[in-house]
Amino acid sequence: MILLADSGSTKTDWVLLHNNQIFRQLSTEGINPFFHTTESVFALLNDKFSDEEKEQVSEIHFYGAGCIKNSNSHIIENALYQLFIHAKVDANDDMLGATRSLFGNDSGIACILGTGANSCLCTDGKIVDKVPTLGYILGDEGSGAYLGRKLVNHYFKRKLPLALAQAFDKQYNPVQVQIQNAVYKEKNPNRFLASFTPFLKENIQNGYIKKFIFDSFSDFFESNIMQYSNYQAYQIGFIGSIAYHFSEILTEVAESKKLKISFILEKPINALISYHSSN
Repeated sequence: MILLADSGSTKTDWVLLHNNQIFRQLSTEGINPFFHTTESVFALLNDKFSDEEKEQVSEIHFYGAGCIKNSNSHIIENALYQLFIHAKVDANDDMLGATRSLFGNDSGIACILGTGANSCLCTDGKIVDKVPTLGYILGDEGSGAYLGRKLVNHYFKRKLPLALAQAFDKQYNPVQVQIQNAVYKEKNPNRFLASFTPFLKENIQNGYIKKFIFDSFSDFFESNIMQYSNYQAYQIGFIGSIAYHFSEILTEVAESKKLKISFILEKPINALISYHSSN
């Protein structure tokens, strides 16, 4: 039995495969080695799998945000080794999962726009260059956390048009000190910031919001995609909830820069099933 996992900052999708067929699917909270320990990962997963599944899994492929091979990937791998004692475990970052989902063994620029943001250039299915994402404080342009941070900033800095500011106030009743505590003192501030993105979706027809999102996606293109050598020559693919739910504006941004997006997937897990079934 093979276990596949795709983990963003908010949610992890798991699939158990038996003879290349889906045996069971489940979801847990996101697992990120920057925010988790081996012990917390073990505690999170221990009751999610049966004793029989723990015995029968022989191979695990984990793709996760913040999971860096030969750096902090051991945090995830050690927890999985303890849970699945007969399994060979391979934990990699979410960009490798995105690359395999979007392009298989082909070439292109793979991008993630979800709670966080990331990108890489791949050749023949192998990552050959990566502009660093730098996380939700220093980077993550275009991500849910980035959009949420800018939205909160515009609200408190009185940049939002009055009608939007009133709607935001009614929906969230934002209190400055509470928001600052959530961002600077509480767990998972990137998730907290991304939680404001539904407001953008609900008000997508507003001209201010459209430009707000367009400019944020432009920041992603200019800081990431357009930093790869000969970027115009490659197909471009996106994975993630933000890319999926704002695909129309994302496509407009690409066209404004004379680029074309080949694929936009909300989740990579189904494509990962196909990849590992054929490889």
